[in-house]
Amino acid sequence: MSFLRPEFFDIFGVAVFGFIAAVSAWALKTGNPISDPVLVLFLLIGIAGLIVDGVIVYRTYIKKQRSE
Repeated sequence: MSFLRPEFFDIFGVAVFGFIAAVSAWALKTGNPISDPVLVLFLLIGIAGLIVDGVIVYRTYIKKQRSE
């Protein structure tokens, strides 16, 4: 089975962290709090990141050790 190189996922990281930085900068500049929809988006980003990283850790370390 062919896997993508880890660097491929940095593309998503750049986009996500760019978005988070832009929203944070906007909130600091305007003094406005971050809206609920943006907070929900941040929560979804966090959950998606945990799932992706959790699957990678499981496949790379946990499942590999069980099969050896």
